[in-house]
Amino acid sequence: MAPSLILRTACLYPPFLGWYDDCPNLMSSAYHRLYELLPDALKRRINPLEYSIEQFVGSARPEGGRGTVLDAGAGESRFSRYFTGHFYVAADTRVGDAGWDYSKIHLCADLSAMPLKSRTADVVLNIQVLEHVREPGRVLCELYRVLKPGGRLYLTAPQGWPEHQQPNDYFRFTQYGLRALLQSAGFREISVEPLGGYFHYLGHRLTYIPKILFQGRTGLGRLVLFPLEGLALFACCLAGPVACYYLDGLDRKKEFTLCYRCLAVR
Repeated sequence: MAPSLILRTACLYPPFLGWYDDCPNLMSSAYHRLYELLPDALKRRINPLEYSIEQFVGSARPEGGRGTVLDAGAGESRFSRYFTGHFYVAADTRVGDAGWDYSKIHLCADLSAMPLKSRTADVVLNIQVLEHVREPGRVLCELYRVLKPGGRLYLTAPQGWPEHQQPNDYFRFTQYGLRALLQSAGFREISVEPLGGYFHYLGHRLTYIPKILFQGRTGLGRLVLFPLEGLALFACCLAGPVACYYLDGLDRKKEFTLCYRCLAVR
C-alpha cells in the first residue's frame, strides 16, 4: 500500500514548460515528502484505513516468549518491525507491484501449497492478500494447516476497492463470505469487523476525482488547469477525507466499507 491516499492520486505538473515528460515522477516524490511533513494526527485522518490495519497487525504479536509469525503475502515485509524478538517468516509469490522491493522475502512460494511443516506458526498474517489469489478457500486451508492448535490468523480483505495489481486481482468480499470461507477451512472463534463505514469509503473515493479529471492531461492543457487541479487536490485529497473521517461515526450499520478485519483461531 502507498503511505497515503493523497499520494496515489496527486500528480501535478509545475508551471514550467519543458518539464512535461519527467514531472509526474518528480512531483510524486515531492508529494511523498510533503505528506511525511504532516503531523501524524492529520495523516491518520486523511488515511484512516492504513492506520487501522497497522493497529490490527500491531496487536498480533505472539503472547509469552519467542513465537513464530508467518506473514503470508508479505510484499515488502513492512510489518516485520512489529515482531522484533520473534521468528518472523515473510512468504510471497513476488508477483505484485512492479516497483516493490522483494529482497526481504524469506520464502517464495504459492500460498496454497507452502513448503512448511504443519502446526509450526503461532500467528499467521494475511493482510490485503486474499483478493489476489485464485482459490481463497484453498489458501485459508493452507494457513490453517501451518498454524499450531490455538494459533491465530490475522486477516484483512477488501469489500470496496478499485482494481489493482492487474491482472492478479480476482475477488472482493462480504463479511458473510469471509466467515463462510474461514469456517470451511476449520477456523473457530471467528471475528469479522468492518474497518470504517460509508464515510471512510466516500473519503477514499473522493481522492480519485483529481486523478480522473487531470492525470491523463498533458502539455499546455495541464498547465492551464493547474489552479483547478490544486483546488481539487485540496478539496478531494485533504479537506474531504478529513471531514469524512469525523462523519463516519454517524454510520451505524457500516454496510459500505473499504475493508474487513478478521481474527480467527485454529
